[in-house]
Amino acid sequence: MTQDPPPTSAHRRVGRPAANPAADATSTRTVDRALSLLDAVLAAEGGSTLTSLARSVALSPSTASRLLDTLIRHGLVGREDDGGYRTGVRLKQVAAAALRDDPLYELSQPHLEALAASTREVASLGIPLGPDEVLYLRQVMAPGQLVQAIGWVGRTIPRQDTALGMAMDGLVGPGGYAVSSREENEVDAVAVPVHDHRGVVVGALSVSAPRYRTSLADLHRFGEALAGHGAQLSAGLGASAEVTTRLTSGTPGR
Repeated sequence: MTQDPPPTSAHRRVGRPAANPAADATSTRTVDRALSLLDAVLAAEGGSTLTSLARSVALSPSTASRLLDTLIRHGLVGREDDGGYRTGVRLKQVAAAALRDDPLYELSQPHLEALAASTREVASLGIPLGPDEVLYLRQVMAPGQLVQAIGWVGRTIPRQDTALGMAMDGLVGPGGYAVSSREENEVDAVAVPVHDHRGVVVGALSVSAPRYRTSLADLHRFGEALAGHGAQLSAGLGASAEVTTRLTSGTPGR
């Protein structure tokens, strides 16, 4: 009985192609660069030029142009008549679908509206973005105020030494809220943590106001209003009575 010859390159198994580490690394690098460009488009205020985007991610204009064209074909980036690049319709669709499934986002709106109405200042919802940043997820303008800190949705701020960040880290005062009021800032802010059904901090509510019209009494008034809404929103997310009582009593917890 004859035996089959040992496999050679001509008898390679059909199915998964042979691994090519160099090609895999190139593909990964291309994806990283494309995502970096998308981040740059998101971070820009208004339309961004090819030159500014390429510079911000340390790419040549020709490489950036090719990657942006790919993002445009997938609807993640759009091109304006003036040549600027903006977020695309497909990206907005993805964002809307993600937010629609987020109970924190859905349940926060009435609390933000109530806070903005009662304090007459901007009310915001922030969520953790990694260990060092906070993402502004939702914001409601103050009624009747000509000067207010708006337009922060989708932007990030440092987690350290900010009211939202301190609230998420459990660094609250006796009233259950964190205050950021520093001489170098033109805006004062107060924030409280929001917990989910596991008792985990999943975000924070804040009220921010220009320093020139904000007194210490105002900051405490904002904090008291925030503490109540933070507890109610946490309860809506399934937080236990123990957690919500701790929020209103000002007992620190994570």
